[in-house]
Amino acid sequence: MIEYLKGSLEIRNMLTHVTNKLLVASLLSATLVISGCGATTSSDAMNIQIGKKFGLTGHWTGQLVDVKYGTHSINMTLNDSGGAVTGTMIAPTHKCLGDDSNMGLGNMYEWNGKISGTATQAAEHSDGDNILTPEQENSNSGTADLETDVISETFLDEAGEEVTIDRQVFFSLSGNSDSLSGRFSGTWIGTDIYCRSGIQGTIAITRG
Repeated sequence: MIEYLKGSLEIRNMLTHVTNKLLVASLLSATLVISGCGATTSSDAMNIQIGKKFGLTGHWTGQLVDVKYGTHSINMTLNDSGGAVTGTMIAPTHKCLGDDSNMGLGNMYEWNGKISGTATQAAEHSDGDNILTPEQENSNSGTADLETDVISETFLDEAGEEVTIDRQVFFSLSGNSDSLSGRFSGTWIGTDIYCRSGIQGTIAITRG
């Protein structure tokens, strides 16, 4: 009889132990589910827009830092139609790209501020895209290659020969649909000799 009771107690203890383990496992499973839901909610709150396409349409503002002329504000209004970009830009206080860049030139080379170029979305399975998921995580990233309209400047050289030089500035940018940065370079008209010998620097802009 004593042996029987002892065996019954052992069996009951084993069942209690197994039940407790199952309860703990259930609680852990529920915690993981809740944590998973929380992670998704957190991602939404952080506005991580997986699947959003890279595009440049809108008004952009920021800073242009010229090696020679220092820091200036810059404004761009762009329209992106399937990767074909058109728009306008101005760096109001810059000696070459500003409002007064053609002063004293008799409006011979008046610049209308037009720019054009291409926007290219990051490729699938490139940096930033997880190849193990069906979504393209870096779809909102890409590059932009923009350029000013060409201004053809004609003048006489030292020998009295007529010479025509095409002036143009190029912008090479990368980032996402809300923030871009990169470099610019080229030759341009303006009130200072360095505009024609070459300007270059960095640019960082955000979409408002």
